[in-house]
Amino acid sequence: MMDNVKTANSVARTAIFLVLAGGVGYGGFVGYKNYVEPSLEAKQAIAELEALKVDFENQQVEIDKAKEENSRLQTSLQLLKIDRRMAKIKVMSVDENDEGEPTMSVRFTEFNDYGDQLGEPRDFELRGDKMYVDCWVVKFGDKYIEENDALRSASLCVFKGIYGNLDGPEGSQNLDSSSIEDFPSIYGSEEKTTFEQQIWTDFWKLANDRNSQEDFGIRTIHGQANYMKVEEGKTYEVSVRSSGAASLTPIDE
Repeated sequence: MMDNVKTANSVARTAIFLVLAGGVGYGGFVGYKNYVEPSLEAKQAIAELEALKVDFENQQVEIDKAKEENSRLQTSLQLLKIDRRMAKIKVMSVDENDEGEPTMSVRFTEFNDYGDQLGEPRDFELRGDKMYVDCWVVKFGDKYIEENDALRSASLCVFKGIYGNLDGPEGSQNLDSSSIEDFPSIYGSEEKTTFEQQIWTDFWKLANDRNSQEDFGIRTIHGQANYMKVEEGKTYEVSVRSSGAASLTPIDE
């Protein structure tokens, strides 16, 4: 009898233990599913969200850089196409001299890059039916123009002389001053920079020294004579493009 009771009690204790163990295990499982697992998933989601945020910020930085570069390129392209008005030449009259040669009277007026008149208009008598405007031209490397370099963002050009085809270069009449300080300020401020003065003062020496040109960032430097068969009453504009040389075109006023 006692053995049977002991056996029954042992079985009962075992059953109770199993029930309790099962309850604890189930409770743990329910707790994990309801509390621990969602918490881990939330932490994972937060980590993934932070990673996406960082990735988005990096992409935004790249987008901003791309926009900035695109803006710079667009500005560079615009600078390459800028025409700077430099002078107007009005043909006051076309006639013949006593020898029957064609002649012309022209009025030369210079402007800065803002369109403001520089000095008083000057009148010239030329022989021939073609008008020549002689210039000194300095062109800088493309990279300086594209980068809008403070000193080299545009070609430089000053007027040296004007003559008719029958006058020839030997009969050219001066358009500039003998003093470098009086050269018209076509580019930038109203005062010549030291950089420009060095170029104009030693123009022909610099034109024949390739090493010095590279130091200045100059692509090419030379004289240039533009000419036009003129018509009485017409006005011609001399302009220069940032990346090029001077041009001579008729305009309507």
